[in-house]
Amino acid sequence: MLSGISTICFASSYTIALVLEIVNLKLRFPWRRLVLMAMTAAGLLAHTLFLAYRAQQTSSAPLSSPAEWLLLAAWVLGLVYLAGLLYLPRAAIGLILLPLILGLIGASLAASHQPFAPARASRFWGDLHGSVLLMGAVTVCIGFAAGIMYLVQAHWLKHRWPPSDWLRLPSLEWLERVNTYSLAVSAFLIGLGFASGVILSQIIHRGQADYFLWTDPVVLSLAALLLYLVAAEIFRLVYPAARRGRKVAYLTLASFGFLVLALAAMLLADRIHGQLEQGATGCREIYQGNTATASLSPR
Repeated sequence: MLSGISTICFASSYTIALVLEIVNLKLRFPWRRLVLMAMTAAGLLAHTLFLAYRAQQTSSAPLSSPAEWLLLAAWVLGLVYLAGLLYLPRAAIGLILLPLILGLIGASLAASHQPFAPARASRFWGDLHGSVLLMGAVTVCIGFAAGIMYLVQAHWLKHRWPPSDWLRLPSLEWLERVNTYSLAVSAFLIGLGFASGVILSQIIHRGQADYFLWTDPVVLSLAALLLYLVAAEIFRLVYPAARRGRKVAYLTLASFGFLVLALAAMLLADRIHGQLEQGATGCREIYQGNTATASLSPR
């Protein structure tokens, strides 16, 4: 099934979306936004399946050739464009992003499909994984701080407490916007960090029969955090009351709680992994020492 997907499948969807954006400059037609979202989502789905198939078929590090990196960059811009359709429905950002996406796809056809050296690919994915996870964690923390300040400010206004000279907080409108944007941005960054982490794990543990990706506690903790962020963002978009006021603040507080749990799972997993490695090293040293003693002892 996946082998039948080619670049034509998702490039055609992006091209149709670009044509609709251009036509919309002169002719305003109903259901424009829904049609654009449907075409973009279809293109992203085919794009995702194509990248997944390429990652499975390669015998070296997955998604580590110049052509695949160009396709991956186009995929990220496709996600940005879909997010723009959701959050900026009146902005014609597709006139800028869609030509870039199609240009990257066209460049990938001429680029080399020869994978980079495993060490170079591992370094790239490791740097990307660490960077986006760091930015995602910082964004969650910013949303948590904004949520706390929103609840405090709302409590003061509800009880009509006079503003304090020594503790001034931003307006509720500004804090509400920060909460809203932090949910969307953190979901995108954590999702990108999770995807790059899965690829990095495949590079590092390639050929290890005893390693299973979905039993790794670090992978599972990140997956739980990502699922919550995506579910919270979908809930916020579908349920209008969750877009304003205390509810969006509570969502950011809960996302911070999931972040703490994910970080705790990572630290615990690293500690256990380190202890196991030390134990295995000690056992090997004891075994080697006993072997050497046995070989030197008179018979």
